[in-house]
Amino acid sequence: MESETLSTEGVGTPRKTVLSLLEDGDLLLVQDGNHGGNYPAQSDFVEFGGIPLITGADIEKGLINISGSKQITTEKASQLRVGIAHEGDLLLTHKGTMGKTAVIPAIDAPFIVVNPQITIYRVNPKGSIDTRFLKYFFDSPGFQEYLNRISSTSTVSTLSITNQKHLEIPCPPIEDQGRISNLLGTLDDKIKLNRKTNETLEGIAKALFKSWFVDFDPVRAKAEGRPTGLPDEISELFPDSFEDSELGEIPSGWSVCSIGELVTLEHDSITPGESPEEIFDHYSIPAFDEGMVPAAESGESIKSNKYLISDGVFMISKLNPRSPRIWIPASAGKRRKICSTEFLVCRPKAPIGIPFAYHLSKSGSITQRMSDMASGTSNSHQRVRPVDFTSLTTVRPADHLLDLFTNQISPLLRRSLVIREENQILAQCRDALLPKLISGELRVPDAERMLEEVGI
Repeated sequence: MESETLSTEGVGTPRKTVLSLLEDGDLLLVQDGNHGGNYPAQSDFVEFGGIPLITGADIEKGLINISGSKQITTEKASQLRVGIAHEGDLLLTHKGTMGKTAVIPAIDAPFIVVNPQITIYRVNPKGSIDTRFLKYFFDSPGFQEYLNRISSTSTVSTLSITNQKHLEIPCPPIEDQGRISNLLGTLDDKIKLNRKTNETLEGIAKALFKSWFVDFDPVRAKAEGRPTGLPDEISELFPDSFEDSELGEIPSGWSVCSIGELVTLEHDSITPGESPEEIFDHYSIPAFDEGMVPAAESGESIKSNKYLISDGVFMISKLNPRSPRIWIPASAGKRRKICSTEFLVCRPKAPIGIPFAYHLSKSGSITQRMSDMASGTSNSHQRVRPVDFTSLTTVRPADHLLDLFTNQISPLLRRSLVIREENQILAQCRDALLPKLISGELRVPDAERMLEEVGI
């Protein structure tokens, strides 16, 4: 690969070609983290009170997980001369998993440190590049495809700092960049708000499941003569005592069973390649990780057998159970739905219902036991055998409580699915508009009218 000038042909039609960003003065900094002996040693890391060290794994969906990142001592951080990033800087992963971006938000620390796999872009306020516009350029399908081409021709996927400084970047007037960023940002803000709403809905359902079926709060309250805090008609459905079982103390009248007694695993297989022109909704592990949005893919592009998904099921990933991936597919849509064979396709048996089986599978006890029984050659490729999953034992509540939980939680799950589908539409609109706006093929007022016409 040449290091002089990299062509990003197909990314967009530039109004101005930025051949050397630093020389043009548009950017004040294009720099990665500390290499070799300058990288913090194990003794430089602390649990609390240090400076965040950001890696590629800390950047997901355009956000930085600063609170979950590793920290290095302030003394070590003060000795570093490169890889120092501040609020408002743009980060781009350029090695390994390339192309993830995020703008550093307001932070409590005086600065953060990035590792060598991340580039810091710091925009000159008086230059001709807008930070958000640059981020959207890096996020654009054209630039991401450009990175994919690099990955396919190199044993180590990397875009060097030298090559980054010679990228050709489309550069409309700064005012237009701001308008483009505001329009696309509105769609992103709506997606983020929807995700927060779904997190709230999930939190409500999770808290209710834990209270009723893990901590047995209503039963404990009645056993101790305390109010349950529930309406009388609901409180009456819970027993007022406990009995011994192989899992320990459980509410009287409840039982212990295996997961295999609660759900059936479905194995309806399909070879998408036999229908090359058909478009499928493909539920894959990468799609889950990228926002739980299935990819619309043609049969000819899907090379291996898949499971066919019908209504009334949910999926659990067999792969790497330490990072649970549990997914309820959308019931709407005209396309056939398929999923990776890395998923267990679970259909709850009557009267269990998806709400109970889904939250049971997401509970800490089940995910921990799945992690403990996973086998494989490395931590990144461990799998749970279907027979081991179905043999796990759990507490089964009385049927009338299962019916009640289904009635209480089903509306939340339906709302969550609607929001996910709305996010899918918003993301598709953003991804369709992004290259056209950046290249100048579409003007912002025209894009705004198009969104109004479709009700966005």
